[in-house]
Amino acid sequence: MTKKLVAIILALTLSISVFMVPASAASVVAPQTLEVNVENILNRVLNDLIHYVLTYLNRFWPGFDDDFSDSDSYVAEHFYKGEESFDKTVKSNAKWSLGYSSDSLIDDFDIMNGEFFLAGSLEVFEGRVPRAVYDDQRVRVYALSDGVSGTVVHAVIDGFGFARGDVEIIRGRLEEFAKANNIISMNVSVLHQHSCIDTLGMNVPLLKALVTNTGNAGSGLVFDENLLDDYMVTKNPEFMENLYTTTVACVEEAVNDMTEGTLNYGYANIKEYIRDKRDPQSFDENIHRLRFTPNDGSEETWILEAGMHCTGYGAGPDILSADYPYYIEKNINEKEGANVVFVMGAELAITTEGELTNVEGESDLNNITYYANAIADKVRGINNEIKLDPVLNIVHQEVMVPVDNGILTLACREGILGAVVLKDGEDYTLVSEIGYMELGNEVAVFFAPGEFEPGIFFGNVTKPQDSWNGESWDYPALKDITDCENVLVFGLANDQAGYVLADNEYHSLMGENEEVNAISKHSGSTFAKAFIDLVSSVN
Repeated sequence: MTKKLVAIILALTLSISVFMVPASAASVVAPQTLEVNVENILNRVLNDLIHYVLTYLNRFWPGFDDDFSDSDSYVAEHFYKGEESFDKTVKSNAKWSLGYSSDSLIDDFDIMNGEFFLAGSLEVFEGRVPRAVYDDQRVRVYALSDGVSGTVVHAVIDGFGFARGDVEIIRGRLEEFAKANNIISMNVSVLHQHSCIDTLGMNVPLLKALVTNTGNAGSGLVFDENLLDDYMVTKNPEFMENLYTTTVACVEEAVNDMTEGTLNYGYANIKEYIRDKRDPQSFDENIHRLRFTPNDGSEETWILEAGMHCTGYGAGPDILSADYPYYIEKNINEKEGANVVFVMGAELAITTEGELTNVEGESDLNNITYYANAIADKVRGINNEIKLDPVLNIVHQEVMVPVDNGILTLACREGILGAVVLKDGEDYTLVSEIGYMELGNEVAVFFAPGEFEPGIFFGNVTKPQDSWNGESWDYPALKDITDCENVLVFGLANDQAGYVLADNEYHSLMGENEEVNAISKHSGSTFAKAFIDLVSSVN
């Protein structure tokens, strides 16, 4: 026992190195040239050292991994597979129907009472609480059907991230409703705002969590009960319960609100408002719009997709705001009277850019408003729409990702994150999921967990001579595996699987923000292969 205790104390001391890693997403510019040099070699050595320390911690430090299922006995509880096969023809009784609902997630709280932590950057000693509330933090839901395939539901939450375990709580509470209303696909994603109340868990005071949560787990090992349950450091439980309840109510309202109409697709180029902070440069230059017009003359609903981090106030502000998507919605609400659901695309290290940002002498809020209005004007001016036939197809697949990032495993073991994790001997596997949807045989939608490298979908990943490991990326751009001409990515969908890089773009934990938050060095290839298999299974 004494030997083990000494080893644990030593491992804990070494683990301090974890806190030296930069981890506020999208806040550090990646090196422009990835040549092998002394710095790179040192980073690799330190990377391996941290890996071994974290491996030891995950194997021997007290945690709650006894609650994890074994990989060979795992059974999905609330997984929606979608359809077995895709139908390319328009059925005689097919017609588009859509319903919409939205509600605030903060109205019922004194949000500035010091009990609600803001997301956006890792906080070692104490969580950040808002000093001001600029707008709102909401959930928006649309329900879509072609009258033949069943109903697809998509809830989009203002938040930093949302683990699959939390998604399954919402799905579980809607199980009977889903059966009664022929819901074949139920999705929950977030917009990844760095200035909203934490919905993931990574923004709690980490040192306090390490002490208290570990102590709780250790007391359970010694006394057969967890003595510190009431003191566990997690995301705010009252806020999360309200989020679950509100989202469930909005899903039910959106489904019950469904009305017949037409669905159109169009896009606008917004390249001048997008900046990729990590080479090689690769991103979707367009903002996409699915525009539903009800036959009864009621409000239209616009579903927008673009991939840019919501960091208008910086990576770790002390104000609460839903950032630029809120003001895009506000503009369109006021000028067009339309409902808006903004969905985050593939965003890895992509952030906001443009001549209307950082206007000298203006506040951050004014700059964000200018930026949002410029994009909203582009959206409102879309003139290349095509009418989509009422043909909806969707399929989902679970994906098992072997975890080699011990930082995130440790966070799960200590009850900080709500990911679905399995024990695989002494190793861990993340259970995530992907989805693929086609609309009118014209628009393909990839439901992607986490924050994907856009090059995986759109091409232009690192070449072997520019990569740290000298390897190539041997997968096609996923936009090319579909027959649809127009491709959208609904990111951070149904899980926060961290940053997902092409395998040969993985550098070092010591130098890059993206690597710190990557589940695995091989998550890119794991998901790419899964998408290829999924699309080929229905086409």
